[in-house]
Amino acid sequence: MLTAVVPAGADVRPTRPCAAGEISAEIGEGRSPNPSTSRLFTISLKGNEGVSCLLSGALDCIRCYDTSERPLDVRFSDKFAVAPFEDVWVDDFRRAVVYVSAPPGNGGMPIGSMTFNVPTAPESELTAAWSAPAGGPLMLTKITQPVS
Repeated sequence: MLTAVVPAGADVRPTRPCAAGEISAEIGEGRSPNPSTSRLFTISLKGNEGVSCLLSGALDCIRCYDTSERPLDVRFSDKFAVAPFEDVWVDDFRRAVVYVSAPPGNGGMPIGSMTFNVPTAPESELTAAWSAPAGGPLMLTKITQPVS
């Protein structure tokens, strides 16, 4: 009889998708590769403490709110969030990201927060504070591994 031996402390890749309540989100502004044509924001998704699971797909049911929590009419373009989708491993150290491109400049709507669902846990709505005003349309990528 053969048994697999996993060294102590070795990472074991999860095989199940993330479920409702297992992940959290943060949004930050990054450095755009071409600031004259766009601004770059990053939606970072991570597993809650002790959670190790897989995320895949594109964000859904996206809504933006101003700093007083009133809904904003923000336009989106999802042409970058297309299949094929990869499984991205998240836990309390590993993160998945969604890159958001916005038109250049500091003008735009005073976005205060964004809510959305992830495909693996559609019944779970995540909310994240938005770091700066931005105009639309916003272009979102699919859930992916961070680019270093």
